[in-house]
Order: sequence, then C-alpha cells, then structure tokens
Amino acid sequence: MADATEMIDGSPTKRFFLEILTKDISITAAILDLVDNSVDSAKILRPDEEFQNLRVDITATPHEFSIEDNCAGIGVKKARDYVFRIGRPDGVDPSPESIGQFGVGMKRALFKLGESFVVESTTADDSFTVDVNTEPLSDGSDWSFPMTVHAPSGQASGTTIIVDGLHDGVKDSFASESFLKELAEELRSRHRLPMGNGLVITLNGVPLTAADSMVATSELLRPAVNSFSVKTPKAGDLSVRIVVGVAPTGTAGVDEDAEPEEQSRPAADAGWLVFGNGRLLLANDKTKLTGWGSGRNKIPQYHNQYARFRGFVYMTAENAGAIPWNTMKTTVDPDSPIWHQVLEQMIISARSVINLLNQAKTERRLATDDMATPTLDAIRGAAPVDANTVIEVEFSMSMDELREGILVGAVYPAENPELAAAWKKIQYTVFLEAFDELAAALDMNNAAEIGRLSFDAFHSANVES
Repeated sequence: MADATEMIDGSPTKRFFLEILTKDISITAAILDLVDNSVDSAKILRPDEEFQNLRVDITATPHEFSIEDNCAGIGVKKARDYVFRIGRPDGVDPSPESIGQFGVGMKRALFKLGESFVVESTTADDSFTVDVNTEPLSDGSDWSFPMTVHAPSGQASGTTIIVDGLHDGVKDSFASESFLKELAEELRSRHRLPMGNGLVITLNGVPLTAADSMVATSELLRPAVNSFSVKTPKAGDLSVRIVVGVAPTGTAGVDEDAEPEEQSRPAADAGWLVFGNGRLLLANDKTKLTGWGSGRNKIPQYHNQYARFRGFVYMTAENAGAIPWNTMKTTVDPDSPIWHQVLEQMIISARSVINLLNQAKTERRLATDDMATPTLDAIRGAAPVDANTVIEVEFSMSMDELREGILVGAVYPAENPELAAAWKKIQYTVFLEAFDELAAALDMNNAAEIGRLSFDAFHSANVES
C-alpha cells in the first residue's frame, strides 16, 4: 500500500480560544475597554472634544451588566466588516486618535463578563442588533454572529450593550462594595480628560467626578512645559505635551519633611501621570519607569519632600500604533524606543521643578520667623489650573505651534540668600539602640529633629549658661 498524506485539523476549539483570549484581562480592564469604545465614539461625534450632553451609563450588578452611551454609534458596515471580528482585518484603519488598535477589546471584554450579550447601536444613517450566546461557540468553525439590521427610525445615535449570564467571578465582584469603589476610582482617574471636557460617566446611577489634574500657577510660579513630536517608523508622528509643576496649596496632604517610612499615609497623588490618546496609562508613578532615581543631576529617588510634584504627559497620535503602550493599553512599554525618547524629555522638564521643591524644603526647614520665604509664599499664593490647558492658556499657542515644539523650565522666585548664610549643616551617626531609647523618651522618631534638639541642648549647656 502506497504512503498517503492526510491533513489533520489543528485549529483550536472556540472555547479554548475564548479562554486564552480572556485569561489575562481583569474584570476592571474589560469594563475600561468598553468605556474606551464609548469615548472613541464621543470623539467621532465631537472631534473638538467638547463632550457636553454626552454620557456613558454603566450598570454593574450581580444580575446584569450594561453600558449605554449617546455618542456616535456603530454603523452597520463597520459592524459587518470588522467590529465583531476577532482582530482588525488588513486594510481597516482605526478612527483618528482612537484608543482601540487591535480590534480585540470589545469582544474580549464581553466574553470575559458573561455567556451572552446583546449589542444595539444606532447612527444617523442606520441601526442594528447583535444577540450572541457564547455557549454554542464551543464547537464548529463558524464564527458568524446573527445581526438584525433595522429600518431607519429617527432615533438618537448611541450604543447599548447588555451582558447576561454573568460568570460566577463577575457576579461576586459586582456584589462587592469594595470592587465597585475601586472601579469608580479607576474610571475617575483613567478617563479624567474626557470627563473634564464634559463627558458624564455614571456607575449604577451615580455620576462620577473627574480626578484632579491641577498644578499651581501664578505670575510668580509657573510649571515647566515641553511640547514636541516623535517620528515613529510605521505609525506616523506622535505628538507629546509635558507639563510639570507643583500641587496647589491644600492638596498635598502629607508631612513633606518626614522620612518615607514615617508617613502615616503616602503622598498618593504625587508623581507622573501619562496619557495615551486620552486614556491614563500611568497614575502617580514614582518609579524608575518615569525617571525617578535616574541620578542626582537628573531626577533623584522619590522622597516625600517631592510630595507636591505633579507631572503630566499627554501623548496623542492619529494612528494608535504610534503610542508606546502595551497591548492591553494599561501602561507604557518600557522597552519601546519611542518611550525612551519621551522619557528623556520628561527628565529634562522635571529638573527645574525638582530644584523648586528642594528650595521650598530649605525654606520650610531653615527659615526663622523674620526671614523671607519667597518660594513657599509663591506656592501658597498660586491658583490651581488644569494641567491639560496650561500650554494653551499660559502661552496662547496654536496646535501647529505646539507641534513645532517648545521647552520652558519652571518659573519660581529666587531663593533667599540669608538662608544659606545663616545655617550650617551637621551630620553624625549614633548607635541604633541609643537612638531608639532617646526617641522613645521624647516620643518622636524623626532623626533630623532629634539631632536639632540634641545640638540645642548641648549649645545651651556649654554656651548660653
């Protein structure tokens, strides 16, 4: 009998593919992906990003999940050609300055949440309904979904997604008050830009407020600003705007002179916030990923004397592939050469603010009642301004001018020369056991303060007497 060649079916089962697709995405990330789609739809409807009267309503209960918006909607052709495909087909480009890139987010999110879903969407021209039960997808090779195209009805545009048959883990999460609170905080933080432009996002009927993005600004105190573009090999230009300043008075909420280990709570709002096409990728980052610890002459290790540090990076691109984020769009890609170029400019922009905060620390620690404190006075007298508007407001620059690039260091008063002349720094080391005994007796643990008290006592005993 002659040898025969047969073809063996090596394709993955649908159930296996769906489990792999949803394995590494969290429930929160799945919901954020769906909100991203609504935000992209809002940008299509309002390219100027003035989102007043637009809304995204999220319902998350143990019985049902839904998300409804009144944005641009999904056209029948888009739904038919690629919206429900697993991956974006060749030749289909994403919307300009969108968040979505790979054509996976919505489907992955829906499969992550439950066994069945309904998507209803209306545009100015047409509308459709897709009703899918994922259970039958376990077998066979047919990935097609039934879509009902409706006759024009004159209804307002928008999209509604309802997920039924929630997975057990999803039900448990939606029954947890702590989970819902964390989800609300993620939405407030990650979508602060569109919310700041008027988009209303509600969670279980409660409107959310955008997280703070303010920097202190006045004639005496201005943040550092830097705008430039980066050419990417395959995805066009990446536009970058950097704003670095200090938090307005009343927002730091920490003891800026204490050692990090002595803090009752961390300076949670300090650090860098990095956005990609409006989505927050890094929140209050204080690690090497954003340059902290890059060197004394660059950015030092984070310490609570920098609790007022606020850095904002806004990266935008018509082609989302130009943005140096990871595949799930939850952080930046630390190995991206594009990110390395952005990071270099972040460090340059931050240096003057580090100097400002070092100067403020000197005034805070060393100035006596009769000494001038120009830096602290400037911070206290400055008004909060949204960092996203600082460049346009402070420099009255057009978008074309911003793309050409500007670099301006932080503006702040000169230091008081009396401070350097009036003080002498003393450092010494003691046995830990002896220090602990004295700290317990004095009921304090700040080494610098105890050192000052010990010098004062020795001075009093040997000079003043």
